[in-house]
Amino acid sequence: MSTGTTAWRILGVPCPDTLEAPEAWAHHGIAALEAAAQRADLGDADTAPTAAAVLADLHHQEHERTVRLVAVSPDDDGRHVIGAATLRGDLRDNPDWADLDVVVHPDHRRQGLGTALADRIEAEAAADGRPVLVTEVMYPEPAPHQATLVPPTGTGRAPADHPGITFARGRGYRLEQVERRSVLTVPLDPVVLEGHVTAARARSRDYRLHTWHDEIPDRWAEGFAVLETRMSTDVPSGEMDWAEEVWDADRVGDLVARFHQGRQEILVTAAEHVGTGELVAMTMLAHRAGPGPSADQEDTIVLRHHRGHRLGLLVKAVNLQALARSRPQTRRVHTWNAEENDHMLAINVALGFRPEGGAATLRVTRAAR
Repeated sequence: MSTGTTAWRILGVPCPDTLEAPEAWAHHGIAALEAAAQRADLGDADTAPTAAAVLADLHHQEHERTVRLVAVSPDDDGRHVIGAATLRGDLRDNPDWADLDVVVHPDHRRQGLGTALADRIEAEAAADGRPVLVTEVMYPEPAPHQATLVPPTGTGRAPADHPGITFARGRGYRLEQVERRSVLTVPLDPVVLEGHVTAARARSRDYRLHTWHDEIPDRWAEGFAVLETRMSTDVPSGEMDWAEEVWDADRVGDLVARFHQGRQEILVTAAEHVGTGELVAMTMLAHRAGPGPSADQEDTIVLRHHRGHRLGLLVKAVNLQALARSRPQTRRVHTWNAEENDHMLAINVALGFRPEGGAATLRVTRAAR
């Protein structure tokens, strides 16, 4: 396919056994593409996936289907990745839904490649029987006088003229929700962080904490699965009425295995209710194995009937203490929260997270084939 002087081919991404296999060129290319796009759009590549993480997603499809496509230029023997598209879909609980993502290298934008990739990945979703399509567009903090869009939730603002948002809306996608993207500079002052821990513990004396590095012990896998199940429904999601994602111990094990194969490490702090032995709260950080400047704040959840004891603040503060001990070179922690999630945003602000832009979630429903 070509437009003007720009030519490309769109190919499916194979699933080799290792990154050393000849077929892994696509995975390395996707990682380089994602890093280039994030540097251009957000100023850094902290949250761009590695080649190992790309391959791990394709290897671990026990609970979620993943399809990846790449667009290659004729340069470098046709292995120069200039665009990519991804489909992810739950295999059991939301079979009509697909999460889609399209990325184009900054040097190859506005030449028709994004449209070609979007057409192809939407066709994959249609062939898989998934008419409800969701995509997310990350953007830097809007300028003070920039025109913005307000989602149906009434909270948060997304830049109306952002190229990714304009592209999605031009294809019929509707803005559904806005998330705040926040960054915490670490390590925090240990005295300040311990103050958060002490204040929170005063309200949560009936709970025992557990911190796990790079594992979720088998003893706690079922309890952790309950917390992940609750994440799918208890976190604000606007008007996107997807079904509950049911987790079990096997799915928790798959999550940990995917992190391991993706050469990422996790740090989890969870709260156990002493009276019942129930796991009632948790938070997770993930970061690349080896040296690196950043970590991602993954899920944080407190079961409804145990809220009001400052457990959210407690597990996050204790996990940050563990991060400072185990990975002192980390300088930034990234997190995303729905703008209507007042409670979690308040916790993040108290810890020192600052806004660094946002993420717009957009949805369209295509006619079923």
